[in-house]
Amino acid sequence: MTPELKKKLLERMFSSEEYIREMRDAYAKALSGADESLEWFEKNQPTTDDRALRSAEAWKNRALPNMRHLLETLDRTGIAAYREGDSGYVRTVANNIMALDRDLDNVDDKWWDYVPQEIAFKYGKHLTKAKRMASNIAWTLGEAWNDDEILRERITGPIDEQELLKYLKPGERP
Repeated sequence: MTPELKKKLLERMFSSEEYIREMRDAYAKALSGADESLEWFEKNQPTTDDRALRSAEAWKNRALPNMRHLLETLDRTGIAAYREGDSGYVRTVANNIMALDRDLDNVDDKWWDYVPQEIAFKYGKHLTKAKRMASNIAWTLGEAWNDDEILRERITGPIDEQELLKYLKPGERP
């Protein structure tokens, strides 16, 4: 596959509804992992670490509701608007998912220190995937790729060229 064709197919994939839904699902799994982690913490919370208790409350009352709002926006409005040709909602959600770490800088995460790694991993693993996909979506919809950045897997994540072939248009050849 030529670099030019691969670039074109990556842009199609990263701006496809299917890819947007896959990012949405990874983000939903991350939220589920955060909910499970917080539930575990609340059942097993330390009684002597006030900072951890306060940080769990902040996640419960501020961080997670804001994160859920992103998912609800995508579900209620974003994907339907995207189908109608308005990519604004999807771009906004993707940008917010990409920037989540900055948004959470103001919310202490001390409570995570007490959550078993195998439970917390459900949040981190899926959030990492959602953030990478959100980045690919935002950069593609915003036409922000420079030069051949879209071809660099250290930026986009691993790319299966066979998977890309389904984004060929009739008459195009690999």
